[in-house]
Amino acid sequence: MTDERLIQFYLNGDPNALATLVELYKDRIYRSIYSIVQDKYAAEEIFHEVFIRIIDNLMAGKTAEEGNFLQWAMKLAYSLCVEHTRRANRAIVLDQNDKSKDVTSIPAAISRPGTGYHESHGKIKNMIDLLPDEQREVMVLNHYAGLSFKEIADTMQCSLNSALDNMKFGLTNLRKLMAEKEIVLQ
Repeated sequence: MTDERLIQFYLNGDPNALATLVELYKDRIYRSIYSIVQDKYAAEEIFHEVFIRIIDNLMAGKTAEEGNFLQWAMKLAYSLCVEHTRRANRAIVLDQNDKSKDVTSIPAAISRPGTGYHESHGKIKNMIDLLPDEQREVMVLNHYAGLSFKEIADTMQCSLNSALDNMKFGLTNLRKLMAEKEIVLQ
């Protein structure tokens, strides 16, 4: 069943239709939020606020364009993350002076052969956290939320070329960080 039909069922009084939409997209939306705010409790609050705003918009007669429910939800999530960050008076990415997330704090096991998938994934995530805001956000929205670059450009309100460039520069910077620290992922 399409997202549009589920929305129509919800608007016609079927609360299970919205529950189905939440179930379909909750993991992607939550992971994206968490990857931006880096705080479990803030991510949960923002996640709930996204769906409250979706319900408010639906009740006001505003819906996503056809076939773009996820993009609509991600755009709301992104805006709420930026709003949260501004309210908290802190940057979306970690301050480069924060020693707790410095590359040197990544465990020594990072360069050992035989590193498992989950360990490698965590190490890459730690390194992504060190990238500049735009590069990090594009990587998070692409990898964790599974958005296309067009959807990312719409979400971040930038051009498609900017989204693509940020991914390219992010990958380049990630490779440089790995080379500087002699990190080998197996």
